[in-house]
Amino acid sequence: MSSAGGKTPETGPLTSERSEPIQHRGPPVSGLTSSGASEGRVSEQRRREDIGNRPTNQRAERASVTARRDPEGRRRAILRGAVQEIAEVGVGQVTHRRIAARAGVPLGSTTYYFPTLDDLVSQALREATETARAGLESWAEELLRSQDLPTTFVELARRYLDDREQALLEYELCLAATRTPELRPVARLWIDGLRGICSRFVGGPERGFALAALVDGALLQALVTGEALDADGLRAGVEGLVVSRRTAARPT
Repeated sequence: MSSAGGKTPETGPLTSERSEPIQHRGPPVSGLTSSGASEGRVSEQRRREDIGNRPTNQRAERASVTARRDPEGRRRAILRGAVQEIAEVGVGQVTHRRIAARAGVPLGSTTYYFPTLDDLVSQALREATETARAGLESWAEELLRSQDLPTTFVELARRYLDDREQALLEYELCLAATRTPELRPVARLWIDGLRGICSRFVGGPERGFALAALVDGALLQALVTGEALDADGLRAGVEGLVVSRRTAARPT
């Protein structure tokens, strides 16, 4: 409190017995030292800016997360990661953690969409089967409309190889079926489906087998060598089978 004359009683200089300024341990206060005052003001300003910007930053982050959120896309990514893992290590070695790492998603996402590993594996195998089935149906539809079978087979093979990642995955699944029985239905679907399609256009299962082997071989050769599809070789092979069919069907 102040005295009657309005002066504060003197208690002696604060620094008379100290060689250093009093160290303040509370919030930044101006007036301690010139450098301390500057640092205090900067710290306080940064704190206020951080508090002031925090709601905006949080809203921006939520908006960004919402924009990126695609539940079905994440589910597909998990299934694709599972198929890739199964093809590489077999059903017995896959785990939620490995699949999450492969798919590039948080571990919790795999258990959110697929509570058990059995659920995830069975759904992944079903997804692979449906993908192969859809591809074969697309081939059949285009071949039915075709007026030039050799050219259409070549174009279908080229488009198949354009998605090299998917093509490699499907052939890896076929190879993995040799050691993973659960994958054999997927492999059989591709093998039998391609033979069935080919048989419809070259007349009978024997020629269908030959044409399917020709197409499979051309695709596999391109994948293994990394070279472009041997379009001329594939076309010549298809033409040979189609022409021989027509010759055999011609009445004598």
